[in-house]
Amino acid sequence: MILVDSGIKKRAPEIFVEGYDEKNINAVSYDVTIQSIVTEEDETSSYVLEPNETIFVKTKEKIHMPNDLMGRIGEKNSKMRVGLSVSGPHYFPGHTTSMFLRVRNISPNRIKIEEGDKIAQIFFEQLENVPQKPYNLQENASFNDEDNYRGVAGYKDEYKKKIEKLEHSKKELEDKETSIYANIMTIMGVFVSIFSLIMVNFTKLSSGNTDIKFLVLMNLSLAIVVVLFIGMILLFLNKARNKRFLAAYIGVMVILIGFLVAFSCLWN
Repeated sequence: MILVDSGIKKRAPEIFVEGYDEKNINAVSYDVTIQSIVTEEDETSSYVLEPNETIFVKTKEKIHMPNDLMGRIGEKNSKMRVGLSVSGPHYFPGHTTSMFLRVRNISPNRIKIEEGDKIAQIFFEQLENVPQKPYNLQENASFNDEDNYRGVAGYKDEYKKKIEKLEHSKKELEDKETSIYANIMTIMGVFVSIFSLIMVNFTKLSSGNTDIKFLVLMNLSLAIVVVLFIGMILLFLNKARNKRFLAAYIGVMVILIGFLVAFSCLWN
């Protein structure tokens, strides 16, 4: 059974430790309002959420759930319409806490939230029986008496490896994206370089200039530039930094430069 407005008013002294305002009572729920927005640095009275950004807010209401009630957070229609998704935990019997709700901007627009905004609503459900061990008597009641945001609190060790695994997966994805981008750049560089070689040779031959010395030196110079360009991409974008690749790359560069110097000396 869910408490209606008269039931909420009657039991308000039992439920609300701080922040109660009778004007916030609806037919079957109570509107909770923002006291502050939790940021990485501190708590602030206003904040602009970027698209897809998620943040936590602290409510003005501090509650103590009686042993025969459970609190359930629900979204407000008006907040859903502008693109805010608000979620919160179920508050078990015996739980005393300020409420910390997760707010996410799922719209393509920037949305400002601030102190005093009615951000969500809480429903109070009458339990069939009183539990043998209320929340405040549980050993893992990490979020009881939470007046300042505790993050994952006592669950930090449990979730640390999972969060690290997610960060590792994110890095792998970023590396793959970089690798794909580098490969595309390499292929484009090869095509442009080959096209440049063909055009230089075609232009000189078409103009009747068959100076073999010039053509050889020009092609060697362009080949060095091509190898240098591709090598730099593979080294810095594709992260191809193993010893074999470096040895082969340096070897090719030395050979090409050696040929260029040799032919230059031979024809001078």
